[in-house]
This record gives sequence, C-alpha cells and structure tokens, in this order.
Amino acid sequence: MKNYLITAGIALGVVLLTLTLMPQKVINSVQTLGAVSSPDIMSPYFSFGGVRQWAAHTESLGQATTTVCALQSPAATSTLLTASIRYSVSSTTASTVTMAKATTAYATTTLIGGGSLAANAQGTFNATTTLAQATSLDGVMVFAPSAYLVVGMAGGTGTFSPTGTCQAIWVQNAY
Repeated sequence: MKNYLITAGIALGVVLLTLTLMPQKVINSVQTLGAVSSPDIMSPYFSFGGVRQWAAHTESLGQATTTVCALQSPAATSTLLTASIRYSVSSTTASTVTMAKATTAYATTTLIGGGSLAANAQGTFNATTTLAQATSLDGVMVFAPSAYLVVGMAGGTGTFSPTGTCQAIWVQNAY
C-alpha cells in the first residue's frame, strides 16, 4: 500500500510539473462597449433629448474656383443653427464673400451672409437669417432635405486661393 501511495505521489508530481512547464495559450477577449473614449465623435450627427443635431466641416477651402465651400444639410428638413467661414488667408485680390442656401453645391440662390474681404487678409463671416429671402420661419433658416450651404467668392482679377475652414450646424426637424 505504501508503494502505491509513493507511486501515485510521484505520478501526481510529474503531471503537475508537466502542466506548469507547458506553454500556456492566452486567450484575448475584446468587448465592445457603448461609450466613447474621447470627446471627438466621428458621426456627423448627435442625438440627445429626442433632438438630432447635424454638423458639417471642412479643413480646406476650394482653390481656383468661385465656390470655396459647399456643405450638405441632412437628408431631412432641418433648421440652420449656425454657419461660418474663417479665412486664414483670403486671396491675391480683394473679393466679395457670399454665403447662401442652394439646392446644388454650385449655386447661391438664397443669400444668408457674406461681405467684403481684402486681398491676402484674414476674416470670418457668419450666416445670418435676416438676409433670408425664401423659406424662413420667424427669421430662422429652414433647409430642404439634402440642400447646401454654399460659400462663394467673386470680384478682382487675381486667383481665388483661400485657406481656412468652413462649418455649419443644423437641427433636424423630425426623424
């Protein structure tokens, strides 16, 4: 009986030693959670309290064209909250900046902002609904589904080569 216990103890020791020295397979498990890891949200919209806000932004303005920025509104009727264009450098010539609402990215049908900008100057222009000539609701600009905020430049004899940013925020009227 004593020999059986010694043999069993040696066998158990060999098994434990073998298991300890064997390479272990590590299983990595990744679980996706519903939170974000930074304040930057990659989605073009954000919903809270049953209200969906859409944003559009561009870090580069159009070069050698009269349409320097065209941002598309949501694919639903929406209200423009704010829109702006910031010129870091305008152009080689003085120009007139036009901010408008349009059905295409190349038209300026409903004027909503703009002004004059000197050659090689910096400047910021904001949309204002007081200039609205068409679809407005108590001075607030309403955009049809997939309409555009278009910023154009005109005037002078030089080339339009502005640098800067263009951005807009809309509230979707229903979804």
